[in-house]
Amino acid sequence: MQVSKKIRIDYPDDDVRRRVSRFLYSRHFPAFRHLNIEVRHGAVTLSGVVQSFYEKQIAMTSCQHVAGVLSLIDEIVVIRDDQEAWDSAPHGGGYSAKG
Repeated sequence: MQVSKKIRIDYPDDDVRRRVSRFLYSRHFPAFRHLNIEVRHGAVTLSGVVQSFYEKQIAMTSCQHVAGVLSLIDEIVVIRDDQEAWDSAPHGGGYSAKG
């Protein structure tokens, strides 16, 4: 019986950041161009704002396929187009971070 071993290649953080940035840019979602990407020892943190949970999911799952990404930390905030209308609606509005 032959045992296969996984080989882990460590990429420099700057290379991983560039790869993730190019990959997100190629997804053709304008909001992805404004996401912040931080990399520390292969752990990628994505932060910023997108318009939908779908965009957030695409950003996170896409990055899993980039060489050098060992883990993902999600700090992406979803702000829906209808948030302002929801907050000012007569039902009392939704959660507001404004206090």
